[in-house]
Amino acid sequence: MKGLRFFGLVMGVCVIFSGCGQQGDKSTVIATVNGEKITTADMDKQMEEMPPAYREMFADPANKEKLLTRLIKERILLQEAKKAKIGQRPDILEKIKAMKNQLMVQEIIKLNVIEKTTISDKEVADYYKANEEKIQQYAQGKSFNEIKGQLKEIALQDKQNTFFEKWVEGLEKQAKITKNLDLGNRKGLPLQGNKDNFKKGISRNGTPTG
Repeated sequence: MKGLRFFGLVMGVCVIFSGCGQQGDKSTVIATVNGEKITTADMDKQMEEMPPAYREMFADPANKEKLLTRLIKERILLQEAKKAKIGQRPDILEKIKAMKNQLMVQEIIKLNVIEKTTISDKEVADYYKANEEKIQQYAQGKSFNEIKGQLKEIALQDKQNTFFEKWVEGLEKQAKITKNLDLGNRKGLPLQGNKDNFKKGISRNGTPTG
């Protein structure tokens, strides 16, 4: 899915932002690193940002210490980065800006697509009927009821993608767009003879090549 691929950020990415890792003075202190507090709020925040499977794993008291160890290591690395003034480097500031923009795009997609799209049991059944032959190539003879849960996720994603495309098309129609860039013979762009390599490069970056 084109737009929904934005939702693939690495866990713990907030470490590079100045405010991260320093929340929760109102909660219980569970560790200190060179005088800096790590609190239960920090741990809760880290868990909130995890995918559900990891969240369940670290919710187990037996794994809480592993998560704390991870937080301590992150804090040590962040302190080292601050000592080296990494956050003041122009290239890092550019990356932070790009990441901030990406997070904003993710959030607007979440608010306008993900949270506004639901799917009914009838829609799932209709999706199965329309794609039964293709689905059964992977379902290995399993019945509709056996794969209904997985199928619902796939059908929902498909619906979200369609909703996303229509939503963006509407925004494009409302926007004032001008194009002045000559894409025909720009130096460095692969032209004829390198067309396949260019497509492969685009594909590696996650953009559909058609």
